[in-house]
Amino acid sequence: MTNEEFQSLVLKQLHSLTEGQSRIESRMNKLESKVDKLELSVETEVIDKIRVLFDGYSLRGDQIDKLQKHIDERLDSIEIDTGYLVSRVARLEKMAK
Repeated sequence: MTNEEFQSLVLKQLHSLTEGQSRIESRMNKLESKVDKLELSVETEVIDKIRVLFDGYSLRGDQIDKLQKHIDERLDSIEIDTGYLVSRVARLEKMAK
């Protein structure tokens, strides 16, 4: 193999490597673009789901507060009724003696 043939072969190989590197860079750019889109999509979905979970948690908390108020009102009413009944029984017992 002559010096010129060797140089030609090396230049062809170098050109082939350069083209391969260009193709790899192109594919990497496309892949990075897809990954960026995927990240954005996932972030959007996750943020939306977290927002929905927070809203549900807040709603459930409001429901618990309303239920607590209702139970407190009912207990107050029962306490008043019980007090009345106790006093009534005490009066009836006095009358029976």
